[in-house]
Amino acid sequence: MNQNGEKTVIFSDHEKYGGRSSYAKIGGCYYSARLAVCEQLIKEKRQATTIVLREIHPGYIMPVGVWQVRENVRNAMKQKPQLFGSLDDCLKVIGKKFNISMNKWIMQSNILKNSIYQKKLLDFSK
Repeated sequence: MNQNGEKTVIFSDHEKYGGRSSYAKIGGCYYSARLAVCEQLIKEKRQATTIVLREIHPGYIMPVGVWQVRENVRNAMKQKPQLFGSLDDCLKVIGKKFNISMNKWIMQSNILKNSIYQKKLLDFSK
């Protein structure tokens, strides 16, 4: 939590396909979001790369626990998905909804950085 609100602080963590062997740096919030996503993916019998972004603003002074994250992610997973032609198109739309610039999110997210900057085999066949 960024109690003083004097500067923007972004916390980030991730795991790859093989899972993780250490406790997430952001703690229970990470696991509650992961649970909600996994519940829906198991229900749909699917696998996916998932990124959860959450902003907390200065008016949010009373954190009410990880259940809020879990329930909000569960609710989001039940919504009809918005489809995009590319990751860039998606990030442009998301960027308009957040106060933190998308560049800051990208620099903190290993998954976003990898998705944007990692060369793919198809890149070499052109």
